[in-house]
Amino acid sequence: MNSQAPDLASILKTLADLTPQHQQELQSDKTITRTSQPENVVPIGHVAPPFDFYHKPAPTLQSFLPPVGQSGPSRNVSIESSQKKVVDPTTILEWSAGLRCAMKTVAKHENVIHEIRRLIKLQHEHEEQWWNGRNALIEKLKAREEGQKKLDEVLKAVGGASISGNVVVDITGELHTFDLKVYKAQIQMVREMNTKLRGLGVPFFGTKTELVRPANKKSDQPLDGKEMINEVDLVKLQRRMLEMLEDLCDD
Repeated sequence: MNSQAPDLASILKTLADLTPQHQQELQSDKTITRTSQPENVVPIGHVAPPFDFYHKPAPTLQSFLPPVGQSGPSRNVSIESSQKKVVDPTTILEWSAGLRCAMKTVAKHENVIHEIRRLIKLQHEHEEQWWNGRNALIEKLKAREEGQKKLDEVLKAVGGASISGNVVVDITGELHTFDLKVYKAQIQMVREMNTKLRGLGVPFFGTKTELVRPANKKSDQPLDGKEMINEVDLVKLQRRMLEMLEDLCDD
């Protein structure tokens, strides 16, 4: 059995012969690699980072915050300032401010001046219609009165009784009834125009009710610190604005 066992001395000798050879091969491979690639040369496609890159500390949370005394983004500030510049036409109570607002609105929106022209034309047409209707009613009543007088004269000539005492043409009463109908129609027209002019952004039309003081109220004290305007003064401003818009539309 000892004759078949491997010789330990021969095995150790074989291993001793192989170890130096293997080390030489490894040394030769390293030498070839070093000689084929010079020092301080970076392979293509790779950028050598600066020396400070490895030694730069990680950024802290404070580095992302604005400096002390500096506000955040200025976008919110610009938005707030732009919103402050916007004036609500329904809160304007003074002529110069209303005039500036109206001119800016007309200059900014081309359709505003066309719509105002249409409203003014419609108003004039209604006023002319009411005026002509009133004159026609007056002529009709006068003709009826003259007809009754002639009929009375004919009846007297033939010995008949006069009927003028039974039928009286009340011109004043008829005109009063007609004028009352026209007044109601005017009120309705004014309301519709106020709504449309308010929608167009024209000041003094559609003014907030809490800013309007009734004409019969003599107190000039503002309500809750808010400036107010008398109903009569507001109507004057409305007429003045309409006159200005009419002149503007005529140009």
